[in-house]
Parts: sequence; structure tokens; C-alpha cells
Amino acid sequence: MNKIMVNEIIVNEIMSIGIIGLGRMGNAIACRLVLAGHQVMGFDPNPEAQEAAALQGILVCSTLTELAERTQIIWLMLPEGAITEKAFQELLTLLPAGAIIIDGGNSYYEDSIKRAHVALDKNILFLDCGTSGGIRGREVGFCLMVGGDTKAFETVYPLLVAIAAPDGVSLVGPSGAGHYVKMVHNGIEYALLQAYAEGFHILKEGHFKQEHLNVAEISRLWNDGSIIRSFILELAHDIFKEDQELDTISGEVAESGMGLWTVQEADKHDISALLIDDALKIRAESRKTGGNYATKVVALLRNKFGGHAYKKINSSKQ
Repeated sequence: MNKIMVNEIIVNEIMSIGIIGLGRMGNAIACRLVLAGHQVMGFDPNPEAQEAAALQGILVCSTLTELAERTQIIWLMLPEGAITEKAFQELLTLLPAGAIIIDGGNSYYEDSIKRAHVALDKNILFLDCGTSGGIRGREVGFCLMVGGDTKAFETVYPLLVAIAAPDGVSLVGPSGAGHYVKMVHNGIEYALLQAYAEGFHILKEGHFKQEHLNVAEISRLWNDGSIIRSFILELAHDIFKEDQELDTISGEVAESGMGLWTVQEADKHDISALLIDDALKIRAESRKTGGNYATKVVALLRNKFGGHAYKKINSSKQ
């Protein structure tokens, strides 16, 4: 396992926090908090997630009631929608006034605005936290885009710094702004992935197709000083070092929904988002047709940074 780098912070007292959802991301966040010296409790109905969390030094609670009795700061790391809403509503009945709920999942920003108002009616503070970093966030820290009350943000700041990469946390605006910024972040991600993938598609099947240009070497070269060097390009290089032809990879690309929210928000305000919209349409088409070399690259990039599943195919059928 890679060495985990936790930011060096001065904590006058050990803080306690509960994590609801101990899957890949929740476990990583909890682990970083434990290593920073905080008391971390967790809840997840999955026995495997419970076992993995216990091995990391996380106190696993059997119910939300038990979790709420042990700490007044709760981090939700759950799928957006009904599951998050159910946990949020239950917490409102369990937590005392002055407690803080942080939603670190990919919730829709308008839902987060509503939750902040509902929580405030019960004198409970709510922060929405867009969380980016994928698989590598466990080792190097996450980018935390936080929306909500300034006092609540300052209260939990030592916890956020432990979770984040160096300088990777900021209060970006009022309630809903954290998830709004993360939504746009993901929309940009859609377009960037597609742009890189289309470029490599051209290199593979354009004018020099018969010469079999070495895209592993080209991606390495571009990352040394070129204008388009990036983390995504580093991941592309990792992919091409293993396989440049991608004959056994399906070109079907899934999506989380945040790209669509970004386009809908742009349409609402009469703002052009053509590249993000095109990337969405290409993904939808890939699920109908099986895609092409470019969408194979997108599928593998999503797996590299986020652990998202991709399909394999029998190359003999092509």
C-alpha cells in the first residue's frame, strides 16, 4: 500500500466525527481522519465495509442512533438522491441542536439548499461538500469544495484539512455552492476526457495508422513540458503502457448524472455548454453502439481515477 500523506495540522483537542457510508470513498476519508489523530466512528450496513473500517481503527456503530449518541459531527458519504435524503431525515430526529451534518456525496445543489434550510429549522448546521480526488485521494488527499455556514466551516476545518490535499479545501459560497461547484467540475471533466480521448483516436487511426504511432511514448512526451500536460494525461500514459490497442475493452461509457445537471444549469441561464453536451451525447451513443477507440479511452480513464467499472469484450468478435 502507498504511504498516505496527511496534512500536518495543530489540533488543540481531538475532534470526533461519524461517517455514514464506509465504501471506497468513505473508508478513505475515515482513514485520513484516523491518521490525523481524530476519533472516527462509522456506520454502514455492509458487513465487508464494517470489517474493513474496523481494521483501519474506525469504531463501527451498529445503528445511526448509536452514531448520533457518540458525536455531533456527521459526514454523509452516500449515493445522491433517496438514500442520502433518508439518512439526512433520520439524523434530524437523532442529533441535538448545534450538531453539524456534512454531505460529501454528489447531491444536486438545489437539494442541498433545501436541506440546509430544513436543518436550520432544527438548529442543526448543514454543509455541502463537493469531494474530488478519486482513488488517489486516499493517499494524497481530496479536493473539498464546501458550501454553507461560515461558523460551521470554521468548526470542522481541522477535520477538513486532514481529509484534504495541501491547500485542497475552501469555503466556496453559501449553502448549495459546494455541490454546485462540484457539478460544474464534473461537467468540465466530461469534456476534458472526451478531448484527450479523441486526440488519441486520431493518432491511432488517422494518417499514420499503418505506422502504429506509440501513444504511450507520446502521452509521456506531452506530460513533460507541453501545454496539455495534466493528471488525466498521466493516467492515459499509464493505460497505454499496459495496452495501446484496447481490443478487449468495450467502448461503452457510463455517467454519474452530474454532467447532465451541468448542461441543464447552462440551458437554464442561456449559457453555451456545447462541449460538455457533446460529451454527454457521445457517452449515450456509446452505450447503444459499443463506442469506438476514443470512448474506450474514456472508459479506462474513469476506471483509473475513480475506480468506475468498464466492460471487457472478446476481441475475436471484432
